[in-house]
Amino acid sequence: MRVYPKPLEIGDEEGFSTGKDLFGKSNLASGMSHLVATVEDPLVIAFDGQWGSGKTTFLKMWAGELRKSGHPVIFFDAFENDYVEDAFAALAREIIELAEEKAPQKGKVIEDIRDKASQLGVLLLKGATKVGVKVAVRAATAGLASADDFKDLGEDISKEVEGAAEAYMNQLLDQPRKQKQIAEGFRKALAELPGLLAPPTEGEQQKPLIFIIDELDRCKPHFALALLERIKHFMSVPNVHFVLGVHLTQLQGSVKYAYGNNIDAAAYLQKFINITILNVETITNKDNTDLHKYANYLTGILNIRTDSESPISTSKETIIRILQYEQMSHRTLERVFTILSLAIGLTPQDRLQLGGIMGGLVMMKLLRPDLFRKAKQGLLSLQEAKEFLRFPPGEGYGVEDMGWEETWWTYCLSESPSKDLEEFGKSLRFRYSIRDRKDIIKYTANDVIDRLI
Repeated sequence: MRVYPKPLEIGDEEGFSTGKDLFGKSNLASGMSHLVATVEDPLVIAFDGQWGSGKTTFLKMWAGELRKSGHPVIFFDAFENDYVEDAFAALAREIIELAEEKAPQKGKVIEDIRDKASQLGVLLLKGATKVGVKVAVRAATAGLASADDFKDLGEDISKEVEGAAEAYMNQLLDQPRKQKQIAEGFRKALAELPGLLAPPTEGEQQKPLIFIIDELDRCKPHFALALLERIKHFMSVPNVHFVLGVHLTQLQGSVKYAYGNNIDAAAYLQKFINITILNVETITNKDNTDLHKYANYLTGILNIRTDSESPISTSKETIIRILQYEQMSHRTLERVFTILSLAIGLTPQDRLQLGGIMGGLVMMKLLRPDLFRKAKQGLLSLQEAKEFLRFPPGEGYGVEDMGWEETWWTYCLSESPSKDLEEFGKSLRFRYSIRDRKDIIKYTANDVIDRLI
């Protein structure tokens, strides 16, 4: 029995043609490919979606399509690299590694861009406060520079610098010409790189280098913002485009963390981002949403029973309805199905498993632990359950006007059920030897949802 979905493995050149495009995003990818291939001016594109909405999977597939069409592509996980002290070094390392892999015969060109990147990286590092840099200089520069590159810095960098802002400004004033020359040298070398990596045939437009930066919103705030600043000031050259996998709302939080709550974070980010593409679903069929598709996928890979006795169908509808209302992500759905697969897998088939009840309790366990605790203690009220579960509106108040799920919750939790409800529950109580209808919620919470053996 599986309780966690296996991570979707996507090869470097798989693209969208291998049956892994669960949500039908290939048309969006084609549009983005046309955009980056058509525009020569440097672009920074934000692919904006909340955490767990499938951004990484989409961007990896899109990267595969770009590679198949001949574009040089870098896929960079910013979250995995935010231990690097200087953001420029982390970006430059990826560029140099791609150049070494794709064009090893162009040794002189690669050495030139490596040299320019090293010079600029050292210059940027000089202007910042560093404590014990000589001990960890290679980590700070992502391996671009060695300790020898800093031998001329003297005491300024071998110990903690007081008044970092003042020291940095002094450096800017002392060596503006040198800084400008080094930065321009790096930009020139970078601008020549797309032609080296993807030489155009006669009459063909130059294919740009696409640098995809994923998980930007999960980085340490100073690293995420430094990446944006380094891109704008040192890597904005023709035929080099950056695509950011990011939840902009979270990144705005990083801006406020760094610069204070009074800053207009959205306006600040507009200085760095040219185009925003929203990773949102356009729902045409409310019963076939991305959440439905992903729920069906999870049911398969987790081997959850789907026979006539399995509660998965009604559990799924309850779960999806609440997730849609709360605007939760696919990642939340994974957590829900982990709990649900354990509950179904560990509970004998001859025991009571009411899908509508189970789905609601799983969502309480994740989103409202206070209500789930009440359910385990037998203290949950019908009003509390209805407010959380948000049943679809009916036309009346009788059993015939309520859906199957609402009928069961009303039967289990109402203070004085109607004759219709009592009749409705007779067969269940007889089949499972339930003495008190109010025990159903308590039993399901304790002996199904939280069952361990």
